[in-house]
Amino acid sequence: MADHPTVHDHDSGEGLRPVDEVLEHVLSQIQPLASLQLPLTEAYGCVMAEDAVATHDLPAFASSAMDGYAVRAADLAGASPSSPVELKQVGNAMIGHRPEVVVGNGEAVQIATGAPVPAGADSIVPVENTSASGDLISFLQEPEPGRHIRPVGEDVREGDVLVAAGKRIGPPEMGLLANAGHPQPIVHPRPRVIVLSTGDELIPPTEHPEFGQVRDSNAYMIFGALRDAGALPMLAGIVPDDVDALKEVVFSHLIQADAFISSGGVSVGERDVVKAAFFRRGDVEFYKVAMQPGMPQGFGQIEGKPYWGLPGNPVSVFVSFEMFVRPALMKMMGRTQLGRPEITATLAEDVEGPKGKMQYARVVVRRGADGWSATPTGSRGSNLISTVSRANGLAMVPPGTAVAPAGSPVRVMLFRSSDD
Repeated sequence: MADHPTVHDHDSGEGLRPVDEVLEHVLSQIQPLASLQLPLTEAYGCVMAEDAVATHDLPAFASSAMDGYAVRAADLAGASPSSPVELKQVGNAMIGHRPEVVVGNGEAVQIATGAPVPAGADSIVPVENTSASGDLISFLQEPEPGRHIRPVGEDVREGDVLVAAGKRIGPPEMGLLANAGHPQPIVHPRPRVIVLSTGDELIPPTEHPEFGQVRDSNAYMIFGALRDAGALPMLAGIVPDDVDALKEVVFSHLIQADAFISSGGVSVGERDVVKAAFFRRGDVEFYKVAMQPGMPQGFGQIEGKPYWGLPGNPVSVFVSFEMFVRPALMKMMGRTQLGRPEITATLAEDVEGPKGKMQYARVVVRRGADGWSATPTGSRGSNLISTVSRANGLAMVPPGTAVAPAGSPVRVMLFRSSDD
């Protein structure tokens, strides 16, 4: 494990690792989860691990696109409102049933939308272009062959790729796979992520805090972030500042976990339990990143399962998750687009930051007549969770910039739409 000098000046970038370098390091240790065959209802949102190929044509039979009559087009040559042509109705074609009649010369079969086209017919005349008198049907138009018939294989041909490997299954893909008889596609599953919080001062949000105690917000924020990313979060509760207790929680969840996230206990204090538990084992590397908020970070593998040790302050947790955890989860799920969308916006106010670090300012982004604008939602304190709740983007002020002035362009990573 590389040694990194202790940094006492929190505004200095000396001895810190760049954000891009850390992200590259994390992603280099992440692979897509092994593929599974899942029921469609569980595969929604997952990425295809293999091509799903059509085993038959869709539709598998020619059907009517209209309510009307199945006819032979040649029998109605010259038909018009002023010169109707009569054909004899010899039966009905119903949805879900194989037609029992054949359309012969001078004959017609009443047909419903979606019903199989009977043998002998090559055209459908809508009912509104006919009039009936008993079993004699007068036709008021001359149809062309194939009119209003949905042919075999119009949508998909046998052997076509229905959903390609690497494609995420959305609502249209769900319908297509179901229609094609692929009820259990082979996909990269959602990662099961164990979430735990460390700290003697923490209590559940259901309890009333005594003086000095704090309700655990990090676990619930991470839970929501994991759900938003498409992962399957599982809360493992609050772990006190006790090395053995932390190890017990982590190792007791190894079988059911694909990854772990803890918050707190990764800095330089004597009671930073995550570092104390895993530093000497060499499983998790601890380092400082040239970013604000979120400087102290931990990442590694516990028995082959990714483990992220995030800082303790809630804004630091949120930013760290967006920068390092979420892209890795995307890769675990087989996604090709790992990062959030980014735009260039104009700052509405000055943004100050530590000159030696990448500053992630919480902003609300709006689109106006002159383009995108970004307005900071409050101070840069890493404990001010309300500044995230009011924001929809993170403005990225690069290292070397002490102040990004109002009116200047800034790159913004969007983590939700302005309507959310």
